[in-house]
Amino acid sequence: MKTNNRVVTLIFLLLVLCSWPVHGQGRRAQTKSLGYIFVSPNNRENLTLEDAKAGLNSEEEKRLIQEERDVTCRLQKKVIIEKAIGSWSDGAEHSTVLRGQMNEASLRYAGSWLGKFATQKAILYFHQTPRGAGRVYALYLRPNLRDLSTIANKLEAGGLANRTIVSRSRRVTVFIVDLKNELKAKVTIAARRLKARVTTAPGQAEFIGDDDRSKAQEVFAQEISKYEASHPNVKRACRVKTRFKQV
Repeated sequence: MKTNNRVVTLIFLLLVLCSWPVHGQGRRAQTKSLGYIFVSPNNRENLTLEDAKAGLNSEEEKRLIQEERDVTCRLQKKVIIEKAIGSWSDGAEHSTVLRGQMNEASLRYAGSWLGKFATQKAILYFHQTPRGAGRVYALYLRPNLRDLSTIANKLEAGGLANRTIVSRSRRVTVFIVDLKNELKAKVTIAARRLKARVTTAPGQAEFIGDDDRSKAQEVFAQEISKYEASHPNVKRACRVKTRFKQV
């Protein structure tokens, strides 16, 4: 009789342990969602790829990176900031890629802050989430393929009209943000032609801003005010340094 009681007790304890909720599981899943912000300091039109490359060492690029450090520090987020080149069918510009563990509200705030700081028409953010309608692709190119004109031309020929190129010390990485999950076939073909390794993740991608620069500033201001109304501590000054990758 005692043996049977012990068995019943052990089974009960096992059932309780298996069904016990893991405290903070939802919170951890949220904080571990990777986010990207693509933003440029450039306000000029008709830049060439060479102009964009030269702009990577400009004062406006340095000021934007410093502002990225500041706003993410105030958000208490650890991020990686990299210089980048935004490349599209008929132009290019010096830019940045900021990425780290951030929720969507923080991404919208930081992106809007930076867009307003740099007087941009729009910024693009991507928030990684399993149910997102978009995707982000990262193409890791061969170490010996470093000519940006060649890379841009091959991507253009493959139908990938908008891309962000990060030239790191060892290899070039290309980011493609697919807002509606429509580019898989084109990315696959381009990656095969470039002999690139590809990673991808689902998520929510959105542009914030407006085609009219002055109206875009109003959009950014509204996003900033909305976030700060419910997060007043974000206005506090911060001295913590954010990690920056020199590329």
